[in-house]
Amino acid sequence: MMLSLHLAWRQFRQGHLNRLQRFLRTAAVAGVALGCLVLVLVLSVMNGFQQVLTERFLSLVPQVELTSVNGELQRPLSLTSLAQADDRVLAVAPFRAVNALAVSGEHLNAVILRGIDLEKEMQVSGIKSFITPQMVKAFEAEPNSLILGAALADKLGAKVGSEVSLLVAPPGSGGLSTPRRHRLTLVGVVKVGGQLDYSLAYMPLATANQWNGSQKAQGLRLKVKDVFAADQVARDVGYRAHEGLYMDNWTRTQGHLYQDIQMVRVIIYLVVGLIMLVASFNIVSLLMVTVREEAPQIAMLRSIGCRQGTVSAIFLWRGCMLGGLGVLLGTGLGLLLAMALPELVSGWEWLTGSTVLAGDIYFTDTLPTQIRLGDALVTASLALFVSLAATLYPALHAARLQPARVLSGS
Repeated sequence: MMLSLHLAWRQFRQGHLNRLQRFLRTAAVAGVALGCLVLVLVLSVMNGFQQVLTERFLSLVPQVELTSVNGELQRPLSLTSLAQADDRVLAVAPFRAVNALAVSGEHLNAVILRGIDLEKEMQVSGIKSFITPQMVKAFEAEPNSLILGAALADKLGAKVGSEVSLLVAPPGSGGLSTPRRHRLTLVGVVKVGGQLDYSLAYMPLATANQWNGSQKAQGLRLKVKDVFAADQVARDVGYRAHEGLYMDNWTRTQGHLYQDIQMVRVIIYLVVGLIMLVASFNIVSLLMVTVREEAPQIAMLRSIGCRQGTVSAIFLWRGCMLGGLGVLLGTGLGLLLAMALPELVSGWEWLTGSTVLAGDIYFTDTLPTQIRLGDALVTASLALFVSLAATLYPALHAARLQPARVLSGS
């Protein structure tokens, strides 16, 4: 084993290659390196998107919503206790959704206001990370207060302290009556990034109930331990309730985002697998040419007692060295590029004045990355496996050479 490794390393480091061999060696190493670079980089971006989706986006998007079919919960305290009794539920908060047309000066925009109890809402969502204590104090002190997403506030031309008029259909009108005009004071602007900045709109729950002529909330929002179990939690709690409920969760409204991320992962694995497969053909070609060029040396090794297994091992080691060099270059460059990618994209946007991810289309307006050691190890292992598999035929072919025929020239 040590002899084959020594000979393989000596040839790899000092071997004299012709022009074709040098080209094939460069192409093989470059192919493996490119595959590793692409896979590490894209998986880091996909991990970043998944992190933003689960830690930021899903912290503000309702994970589970139980909404009364009658527009008002009949037993809100009983339903709250039922939800809190489930070990998978971390917190519960009441809400009411209000469809309105926001008017600020000459600006109009349809919005879905969420009437919330801010203290309880901060327990079920990540809104606490985006608002200041002054905003909390102003929101709780003013019954006609309003918090908007940054992009929505810009579209309305509204500033903190200004009034926003809202046209709301009166309760029980079915949308056919003359809408009522209400005024709310903007006490805070929240910047999350992405689509949420165009849709976030919070108002006090008591005011929302008053507009609807009700004293009770429309539904409950639940925060769960495992966001991927949200559908099951919604069903388990909703089916045990003693009133009609619409059971909704993030997988129904935003689940396509997570599915798209996973689908891209699979596609990237397939594409990069093809890249590495092409690189493996270059390794096979290089080693076959090497076997032909070095047939006399192989025959001499066999003549002085070198076994077939040792000859095979020499070429296996050489293939692994080629693949290893490509893995080191590709994985290293991929990790460096993944770490610098957000800054590079920001610099590109600043230079060109263009936007890579539009906030009104995507759930984030930045290109996030998250490097995971496990992904880099899987990538390296895959590349090394392909490289090793590509050396099997040349190694067996070299071991089967007949020394007498090679040295005799027959």
